[in-house]
Amino acid sequence: MHQVSIRVKSSDEKSFGSGHICGGSLINNHTVLTAAHCLVDGSNRKRAANYFRVVGGNLNLTVTSANSVILDVSQVVIHQRYNPANFEHDVGLLILSSIVPATHPTLRPIQMIQIKPNAGVVCQTSGWGTPIFGQNIKMAVLMAVNVTVQATNVCNGTSSYNGFIKNGMLWAGDVLGNKDACQGDSGGPLVCNGVLAGIVSNGKDCGLANFPGIYADVAHYREWILTSDAQRTTVAGGMAVALVALGLLYGKFVQRLTV
Repeated sequence: MHQVSIRVKSSDEKSFGSGHICGGSLINNHTVLTAAHCLVDGSNRKRAANYFRVVGGNLNLTVTSANSVILDVSQVVIHQRYNPANFEHDVGLLILSSIVPATHPTLRPIQMIQIKPNAGVVCQTSGWGTPIFGQNIKMAVLMAVNVTVQATNVCNGTSSYNGFIKNGMLWAGDVLGNKDACQGDSGGPLVCNGVLAGIVSNGKDCGLANFPGIYADVAHYREWILTSDAQRTTVAGGMAVALVALGLLYGKFVQRLTV
């Protein structure tokens, strides 16, 4: 798996799993790709690196196993044109303080897509977020659901987002509703044909008919991501911290239906 949980470190140290705020995707052995809005405070100022921790390698949010990886963050990078008013350029990076070993059995980077997926392509989004809009619920186990990429003209129509969709966004869901990401899933992946195509960004409530979820388009931001990552300082050497507990990661994602 490539998906990680981004957490408030101070909260998570008190109660493991309670610090989860967003998802993210490991794109190389030291970088997590996520949404910019996950990385700012209430005044939209970038948070300090030591505010966060990244947890991966396990489907369970609150339980550690032999494969669990817990990493500090050395740098926070937000797209310089991020606009919190309309979620344009909702892209950010967390540079990890140490690397994820290439031999790790359950946590591995995912490749980024090069060309935006066409309308009609069936993809998958996943996260630990709430299954019910407006309720502060975290799922104990990573959930996933298939969603279909929708055409721009449909989503920008008067019965849908009415021109809200901007360049650098893509949208995926079910025209009848029910299948969507929701609060707590922000920053997580949209995976199409095995590659990372989108970042969970925003939308109107969750799972509403005619209002598919809005994702940052990874193909559009690919060069920014690669350039911004390359400009960061090299992470410190060493192995990722692994917490040992009984049990091994096993299982499949369970479909979440948002209501």
